[in-house]
Amino acid sequence: MSRRMHVGGVVAIALGAAACTAISGEEPSASLGAEAGESALRITAHTETDFSGSFEAGGERVAFEAHRTGLATATLHLEVNGQPFDASYDGGAMRARWNGYNGALYAEDLAALKRALAALGEHFGGDQESLRVHEDFLVRRISFWSEAPAGLTMPERELDLSKPPGETVRVAPPGVTVFEEGDERAETGGIEVDHQGSDEDGIRYIRCNATSLATHDANGHCLQYESIFAGPNSNDCMGKCGGGCGFGTAGYTYDCLDHDRCGRKHGGSVNPWDAECGDEYWEADDDFFNSIIGRCL
Repeated sequence: MSRRMHVGGVVAIALGAAACTAISGEEPSASLGAEAGESALRITAHTETDFSGSFEAGGERVAFEAHRTGLATATLHLEVNGQPFDASYDGGAMRARWNGYNGALYAEDLAALKRALAALGEHFGGDQESLRVHEDFLVRRISFWSEAPAGLTMPERELDLSKPPGETVRVAPPGVTVFEEGDERAETGGIEVDHQGSDEDGIRYIRCNATSLATHDANGHCLQYESIFAGPNSNDCMGKCGGGCGFGTAGYTYDCLDHDRCGRKHGGSVNPWDAECGDEYWEADDDFFNSIIGRCL
């Protein structure tokens, strides 16, 4: 039985843009690592408006087609071991949409996406800031999907990117004690709050190389507040949207800090059998999409 779930077939998504196309299966025009018998990134099209290809590693396959459809619009079709994603971006309207057709990504899928992202980084020479709109769109979406909690259902989503970025420092509510990272009381869920705080619809950047307030909840505890050192000089670039400090990452934001902290405590996008951190993941969606690469306050 297939572990993939498809709803209504693969339907193209567009915001006044061209429809997404299926992966064509063309013969590759370029290859990385093939001479050594290694798995390779194969590029079938690379122009000012189109970028497509595939990456295969250890029996896993990621195939992609990204198209620039206007000055600031793009569409994307991606398949991860047969699991389809379609997405569109409209920079003028500041809207984005994507659909995972209620499928899910598992450990092998997430690993394949991370390897594909690293190969794309080599292809582009590590220069993410010079990417065209459709290339940047592809890289950011692969980065986001590669950080998903394993087994999390991927629905259809529409994002409003029009809210101006926040410049304020997050503070805890009155009467709430903030623990330092690693404090035993925080580790055991000593903070009890009735519900998950969800106040970052939009992008709020954290301070560079300073302690910032991280919050998350999980099945075993209610909302926790912790003071976390984050920024470019922190361990593994805490708070940066994307895995670690390398290619495919974006800005340093509160939502990405929350997801980072939750993932480190509960497995998140590391432990293949742990679907914690789903709400923190969704709150970081627009941060991956639209935060400025490397920005913190």
